[in-house]
Amino acid sequence: PDVIDGKTFTSTVVDLNPWVEYEFRVVASNKIGGGEPSLPSEKVRTEEAVPEVPPSEVSGGGGSRSELVITWDPVPEELQNGEGFGYVVAFRPSGSTTWIQAVVTSPDTPRYVFRNESILPFSPYDVRVGVYNNKGEGPFSAVTTVFSAEEEPSTAPAGVAATSLSSSAIEVSWAAIPWKMSNGRLLGYEV
Repeated sequence: PDVIDGKTFTSTVVDLNPWVEYEFRVVASNKIGGGEPSLPSEKVRTEEAVPEVPPSEVSGGGGSRSELVITWDPVPEELQNGEGFGYVVAFRPSGSTTWIQAVVTSPDTPRYVFRNESILPFSPYDVRVGVYNNKGEGPFSAVTTVFSAEEEPSTAPAGVAATSLSSSAIEVSWAAIPWKMSNGRLLGYEV
């Protein structure tokens, strides 16, 4: 309560975060105002609980051939709710129903890299990252789409033709590379 009766010598403080150390001070007051605060109490830690907050800013992409790079903002220590905190990284090829999961045991780690030769270049994956600690598993983040690593284009442009325009200019033309064959976002061409 905000104000405690002058004959009461205990109070229950609620809505605290789990597994956080707190110290308390008490101020006596009357109709004139409040006095000096007491010395702080000894530090007291609240009990552990299952984590309630998943990591934010889940995304990824890039990396090397045959890699899926997943990144996130780590959960702050005051929201980890207990010892043994870590992440559960879940991903699947877009359109698939089966999740692949990996455990990241370090609470400060902001990324996970899945390496597998079967990963096709620039393929979309559904990704989500959950949390856990010694008390159990907490929620997952919302599902987001992350693309596997790109590779250089595997084919050259076809149908290259050149036409003289003047004594100092030649127009060069070519057929576009089909999107699926480009192994990623095609940024441009070099002539």
